[in-house]
Amino acid sequence: MIGRMLIAGLLVASAMLLGGCNKPQAVDSAGGGYREVSAPTGLVAKGRPSIADVPEPIGFKLDERRSRYFAAVGARYVDHLYKGRADKWAVGRFYKRQMPISRWVRVTDRFVQGGIVLDFEKETDRCVIQIVNGSLFHPTYIKVQLWTSGRIEGPGATVGKDKGGK
Repeated sequence: MIGRMLIAGLLVASAMLLGGCNKPQAVDSAGGGYREVSAPTGLVAKGRPSIADVPEPIGFKLDERRSRYFAAVGARYVDHLYKGRADKWAVGRFYKRQMPISRWVRVTDRFVQGGIVLDFEKETDRCVIQIVNGSLFHPTYIKVQLWTSGRIEGPGATVGKDKGGK
C-alpha cells in the first residue's frame, strides 16, 4: 500500500515538472495575457581579463602554450587562445554585448565553416575573434588576435622636424 502511494506521488510530481507547472510566467503589459518569461542566460565577463580592453568570459582559460603577446612603443600584437565550455552562439553574443563597453566597434560578423568570426576596431587597433564550438569531449575555443594597424609615432618623432621656423 505504501509502495503504491509512493509511486503515485512520484508520478504526480514528475508530471507536474514535465507538464510545465514550474515555468515562470508574467502578465504581458501590452495585452494583459500571460507570456513566458525566463531568466537571462548569458556568459559573464571576468573582472581581470588577460587583455585589459578585451573581455574574457568566466570559465575560459588562456592556453599559454598556444598564445603570444608583443608590445612596443604605441603598438601591440596579441594572439591568444582560450579554452572553455560554452555554446559558440552564447560566446558570440557575449562578445557582441561586451566589446562595445570597451569602446570596440564591430566591423563584421561572419559565420565561416562552422565557426563565428567577429571583427572589431578601436582607434588604431584591430581585433578579430574566432569562436569554434567544441563537442561533448572537446572544449570551445576562442582565438583573439589584436594588432595595431594605424601609424605609430615614437617618442622621438618630432626631433629634426621643422617646427614652423624660417
